[in-house]
Amino acid sequence: MNWLQWIPMIATLALIYLLRWMHIGVINFKVFVLIIMLWSLMLILFYYHTRTGRSTDQETDAALEAGMSADD
Repeated sequence: MNWLQWIPMIATLALIYLLRWMHIGVINFKVFVLIIMLWSLMLILFYYHTRTGRSTDQETDAALEAGMSADD
């Protein structure tokens, strides 16, 4: 298992704990939602750039094309 993939999970845990400790969700809910949305975007970008199986592989493209063919 790749240890780099666990870093965002631990960081998410720390962020949620920090936001809970600071009572951001109760004091200013809009700021809390904005922080969560930005954090989610960062996680999506992180996993997009660090994933191992890119869709540029010929096997993946061939499998996708075979699965979407309407020759049945």
